[in-house]
Amino acid sequence: MDKKFYLTTTLPYVNADPHMGHALEFIEADIIVRYMREKLGIDNVFFNVGTDEHGLKIYNKAQENNKTPQEFVDFYAERFKEFCKILNISYNNFYRTSDEKHKKVVQSFWNKSLENGDIYKKKYEGLYCVGCEAFKSEKDLIDGKCPEHNIEPIKYSEENYFFRLSKYRKQLLQYIEEHNSFIIPSIKIDELKNFVENMEDISISRIKDNLPWGINVPEDDEQVVYVWFDALSNYVGAIGFPDNLDLDYANNMYQICGPDNLRFQGGIWQGMLMSIGLPNSKKIIVHGTILGPDGLKMSKAIGNIVSPFEQIEKFGYEALRFYLAYSFGFNNSAYKEDDLKNLYNSILADSFGNLLARVIHLANSKDIEINNFEKVDKDFKDKVDFYIDNFNKNMDQFYINYAVSFIGELSNYGNQYIQENKPWEKDKNIEDVEIVLNNLSYLLYIVADLYKYIIPESAEKAKQALKNKEKIILFNKLS
Repeated sequence: MDKKFYLTTTLPYVNADPHMGHALEFIEADIIVRYMREKLGIDNVFFNVGTDEHGLKIYNKAQENNKTPQEFVDFYAERFKEFCKILNISYNNFYRTSDEKHKKVVQSFWNKSLENGDIYKKKYEGLYCVGCEAFKSEKDLIDGKCPEHNIEPIKYSEENYFFRLSKYRKQLLQYIEEHNSFIIPSIKIDELKNFVENMEDISISRIKDNLPWGINVPEDDEQVVYVWFDALSNYVGAIGFPDNLDLDYANNMYQICGPDNLRFQGGIWQGMLMSIGLPNSKKIIVHGTILGPDGLKMSKAIGNIVSPFEQIEKFGYEALRFYLAYSFGFNNSAYKEDDLKNLYNSILADSFGNLLARVIHLANSKDIEINNFEKVDKDFKDKVDFYIDNFNKNMDQFYINYAVSFIGELSNYGNQYIQENKPWEKDKNIEDVEIVLNNLSYLLYIVADLYKYIIPESAEKAKQALKNKEKIILFNKLS
């Protein structure tokens, strides 16, 4: 097992408030990190989040809002920090690409790549989508428009610097072949291979007159570094590049991203790492897309956007953490309030919370000491271990929603067990009741211990209630 673990999210582009996709990525990353800290020790795990703050889209938005670009990104960076705090995201580092220290990271990365002969200058003509901050080919367009933003790309012509991405095509394909679990889920591997097989050199700068908001190209103040080349380098900047790079973290870099980011994280970024002689990412975890309640991609034009802030205000942050962790894995799925409420009520309130309350009540009414795990029946413990093992197996593979489902199944087993053994019946032998309640208190402790990665606040309350035999309503049912 690796001694260190480094996980980074993508850096959200700060031209608007955090959306539900950001919530999913932050929550899944946080669950993984909390789990790995338990396995490896808190000091051996590093968790990076942050904000991507350069580019034409941000410059234009700042102009529209009568703000300087720095004022504009400062506001939204704080919104994302607030968002992480509300969701109880336990990051170690919040990285901002407008910070002065990032300038050194980008320019050092550039110079190392230049020294290796991987950067050159040429005139470029192409179709540029401002929404994507990326060039598009004709085959990428639908009816002449970017399918992602439904806008026509700008015809762009200027002399820029290019990165020799094509140089690393063969090397990267070999890396993917040799590391068959490089991309999770494996269904995404063919998509990445297809991109790598066809990847060409990419433009990595813009003329400063056309883009005043960015980091200057070293030794060329007339050009700024392209936003993607700029932002991607944060992943090593966060762990000390260029002066104090932590190689243990660099050798164990895991990334989580949405499907739209796969080619950048799995292709372009890996080529950049190869260019300067740094280790490639260990794994890239690609979560699905959260769709609107109608099953369509969330869009202001359609009017099907669900605000995470509003959902948290309505149901609480742990309800959102639980719902996203339980229901959204690697596939694209629709966000539905009714599903959130039904799952929260049935799995947390009715199954876990109700069982907890019943066991504590019975222990108090019959004056039985619980939490004596030496009294736990071996067959019962073996049954509980089955659920623990399946939880761990799925978490080790980053199948979060499958892992969480096993916690729910474990609490359901507890409810089945109490119904079968009926410890409330008056004619029950007190020794038998003691065994049943200690079995159940053990099960409940394990359920709470597994939920600490998902709903940490409620999990801790459950443990304390068990310890003190304290009457508690852990979850209020959502209506």
